[in-house]
Amino acid sequence: MLFVFATSARSSVGTTTIGKADFAYEHTNCGTTQSCGVDPKPTRSRMVASWYGKKFQGRLTSSGEHFDLNKLTAASKTLPLGALVILTSPSTGRTVVVRINDRGPWLKGRDLDLSEAAAMKLGIHEQGVARLEAAVID
Repeated sequence: MLFVFATSARSSVGTTTIGKADFAYEHTNCGTTQSCGVDPKPTRSRMVASWYGKKFQGRLTSSGEHFDLNKLTAASKTLPLGALVILTSPSTGRTVVVRINDRGPWLKGRDLDLSEAAAMKLGIHEQGVARLEAAVID
């Protein structure tokens, strides 16, 4: 299933399409290994992401679960809670699958807030803010 979402004209989101072979692999998310099948022509969006960690550890998220900086999760204002999103950092070439479990970020110009673990896997932990390519999967 592919989720389609709309953003305001002020958003930093752009779109392109990618082939199925680009993102067909197994990933570990929330302690379970899952096979990610993707729509043959998913939409890839360019998003600006930052990350959050220790300050929010244990706080309740919009999905009702407690934030865990060690899990591969993210906050989004537009993507549905529970959505799985493949994120790729063009600058590092690294890819990670995150689950949307919270709302935010609330800073202008940012589209996603990643958990610290997701930022580390993408190799963007040190820079703090990065442009990413995102594709929603199910």
